[in-house]
Order: sequence, then C-alpha cells, then structure tokens
Amino acid sequence: MHDHSLPETTTFAVATLGCKVNQADSEAIGEQMNAAGFAQRDFNEIADIYIVNTCTVTHLGDRSSRQLISQARRRHPSALLVVTGCYAELNPQAVAALPGVDLVIGNQGKESLVEVIREHCKAGDPGVSIEGENTRVQGEGGQGEDKSVQSRGMQGEGGQGEEIQGEGKPRPYHIRPSPMQGILPVVNVNAQHIGSEVPFVEEDVQPDNPSRLSPFAFHGNATLEVAGDRPAWRTRAQIKVQDGCDNRCTYCIVPYVRGGSRSRSIASIVDHVGRKARAGFQEIVLTGVHLGDYHPEGDEKRDLGDLVAALLRDTDIARIRVSSLEPEDFRLEWLELWENPRMCRHLHLPMQSGSDNILRRMARRYKSARYHTIITTARKLVPGIAISTDIITGFPGETDDDFEQTYQLAAELQFAKMHVFRFSPRQGTAAARMRGQIRDEVKKARSERLLALNEGDSRRFREQFLGQTVQVLIESYKHGYWEGLTDNYLRVELDGLPDTQARNWQHTLVNARLVRLVEDGIRGTVIG
Repeated sequence: MHDHSLPETTTFAVATLGCKVNQADSEAIGEQMNAAGFAQRDFNEIADIYIVNTCTVTHLGDRSSRQLISQARRRHPSALLVVTGCYAELNPQAVAALPGVDLVIGNQGKESLVEVIREHCKAGDPGVSIEGENTRVQGEGGQGEDKSVQSRGMQGEGGQGEEIQGEGKPRPYHIRPSPMQGILPVVNVNAQHIGSEVPFVEEDVQPDNPSRLSPFAFHGNATLEVAGDRPAWRTRAQIKVQDGCDNRCTYCIVPYVRGGSRSRSIASIVDHVGRKARAGFQEIVLTGVHLGDYHPEGDEKRDLGDLVAALLRDTDIARIRVSSLEPEDFRLEWLELWENPRMCRHLHLPMQSGSDNILRRMARRYKSARYHTIITTARKLVPGIAISTDIITGFPGETDDDFEQTYQLAAELQFAKMHVFRFSPRQGTAAARMRGQIRDEVKKARSERLLALNEGDSRRFREQFLGQTVQVLIESYKHGYWEGLTDNYLRVELDGLPDTQARNWQHTLVNARLVRLVEDGIRGTVIG
C-alpha cells in the first residue's frame, strides 16, 4: 500500500496535453499548488505528486495521455499520481484502471483539485478515487447512495476491487460523477465506434502539416508543459476566459467533456491579466473552448469585444492575442479593436470546409459566403494580419465537387497557415455513425493538394515582410539563436543580440529587420 502522507516540503509536477485551454488550466493548477505551499518541479524530475492534464480530442490524445501517466509511474512509483482533463472526464473508469493512478479528477473538479489532493493524502491510501462535482449517485428508490466499482469493471458481490496487474493489491475506486456524466458517452478504448458502420481503427488524427507554433503540435510527440506563475519556457500567458460549448458539431467530442458554455466576469479577467503583467509577461492569449461565445454570467449582453476593450483600457499588458474563434460568432465591428497596436494581428478562424453541403453535415452554423466576407474584411481593415485555419478532408459524404469548392475557397483566401486534417471518426460522435465514409487514399490525395497549396501561400505570406522592421517577443534559445514571435505570428530567428549565451533574453521585446526566409520562419537582425 502506497504511503501518500505529505512530507514537510511536498513537490509536484504538471504535464499538459492538448489545446490552449488545457494549457491555461495547467497554469492555474500550478498557481494554486504553489499558493498552497507545494514546491514545483519539472515533470521529468522526481516529485511527490504528478498531475497529468489529459486530452481526448482524438484517439491519439488518449494514447499520449496514457503514455504520460505510465512515464510518471515509472519515474517515481510511490508518488501520488493524479489524472485530470478531458480524457479523465470522458472515460474515468478506463483512466482509474491504469496502473499507478491514485486520483481521477474530471474537468468539473479542477477548481477543487488542491483540496482533493490534500484530503486524499490525509486518508492514507483509500484506493483510486474519481472526483467530480457531485458526491452521490442516484439509487433505484430515488435516494442517493454510494457507488463502488472495480477498477476494471462493475463491483463484484463481495465489494472488493479487482487486482490490477503489476500493482499486487485490490484497488477499488469510488465514482463521484460530474453533472455531465449522465450524457457522456462511456468509451471502451478497445471498442468499435459507437453505432459506426465501419470498423474502428485508432488512427493518428493530426494535422498533416504540424508546426512548432501550432496548438496541435503535441500530436506525434507528447509535448510537456510545466505549469506555474511564469514557466521557464512559456512567454505568452494563457488566460482562460470561457469554458464549455453548446454547439454539437458532428465530428467533435469536446462539448461532452467540457460541459455547457460559461464565462468569467470581465472584472476577474482584468485583475488576472494585471497580475500577469506585474509578473513580467509581455503577452497574454485569451482562450476558451468556444471563445466567441463569451458572455459573462449576469451580464450576457456583453461579449468578447467588450472584454477586449476593457483589457485595452484597464491594463497595460503589451500584447493581447485572441485564440481560435468560430466564424458564426465573429462580429465585424470587433475589427475596430485592432486599430490599437497592442492587439496582435492574428486570427485563427476554422473553415473546416468550403462546401455548404459539408458544413451542414458537420452542423457548422455558417456558410462559405459568410466565411469569405469575414476574411476579406479583416484583411482590408487590419493590414498585415495573419489568418490561419483548420480544414478537414474526407468528411463523410464529401464528393469531388465538395472538395473542389473547399480547395478553390482556400486558394482564393491564401491563408498564412492551414492545419489540414484527414477525417477519422471519433468514437461517440455523430460523424462516426454517418454513411458515406471516404476511402483513405481519397482523403490522402485531397490532403496532399491542400498541403501543396499551403506551402506556397505560407511562403508568400512571409515574403511580403522581408525588409521590414518589426517587433519580436523573444521566447526561447534554439540551435544557436534566440527566436520569438511577431504580433502577426511570424517566427523570427535573431542575429545581433549581445551576450546571446550569457544573458536570458526571454520575455524581451526587440526590434528586428527581416532579411531572409528560413524553414517555416524568417531570419532577422536586431536593430538598436
């Protein structure tokens, strides 16, 4: 039996998989743990507590989450191993059954994570606990009753947990469901897609052209992010202002693991950003599962534009960046906010398809003409703006004509970056059950056409800035160069910085003249 009583100085480490919202959650977890007196360590170091913030947007996210959990267990078998995030919310039974896992906390329970960890440690070793917002399960007679189940299935008659291979002990856990649990699809990691007409193949769903700057860059190799007040390699502070989603896009599992849409108050966000600025951050990124649906509780008439205006007025943070926005939410009047040079000239607007027929099948709430209007208006009103997008090829029912409409619209709009995905059915979603599944070779061919288009468009976007002097926020030192980002998301490798190896230039804004293209970025010479 593991002894999880807390030592005098208790260390913890956080690893994050997935989107910017998850990154923001991990930063908040790190802040809360530090404030409670725990000492933070790198996830690759020995710690008393490991917290794995998981992702489940694709099957690969599930797999990468399991790999990180296994790494933590091998690194320090007697440590308290806590699993949270979307995978923990979607399939808590499967997570709890993994060797070494002590505590499973869904998204609904993240706010009380520190308290739950303390209670768990004080109890010694109560088995594997699954924590949510509610603590009772409705019984047959309408009365609340405790529910205990085995780590690999339902509880046996004797009430004992099944022994997990490699652990050598029974490990029962107690289900404390979140409010969403009644509608969550319970996923068996080895099962076929729920209701699917095609065999389940655990494909690596990822953009065919990931980049270091992509929010999807964890795919293929699990990217570790260490949470804290100012993480060593995190220059941009992720500020989660909204969570959850009320949409039901037919390919997406996220609403089931993030719950309904809800938003923080403007006052709390202004205070949060002010603290980040005082901590030394130069740039914040406003994030949310459905960011464009930002409406603070009790003041629903206010929206994202009101929030940004308040941040420009009431904080002195140097840069404000807005993360992914859904086209149906985008209000053209928001573009007036970009007249302020503190607003980063970058928008990520997922197109997904240029065919109105496919957009309907996806349950997207806009048409291609509206998307075209948003992009062309943004370019007209915000010179030099970088616009990136997501496109899915091979969605069920996509004909050659549907794809051609997507290709032609993408060619006309000339994105700075396209994240190109080949559709793979996600277990538990409506698209997994649709007829008209597309053959893999067709998906691949369509993807390759878009990738070739993206390569040329991305290069032309960067070329137009050669010879210009721009401001670069320095982020990291790689391959003999300090590098960073412009406000419009150009990655710049810097020449001409003094004391490049002796001085830490991170979090510094410098002016640089852009001189030539390199890989997916630009080489620049520091001026002044």
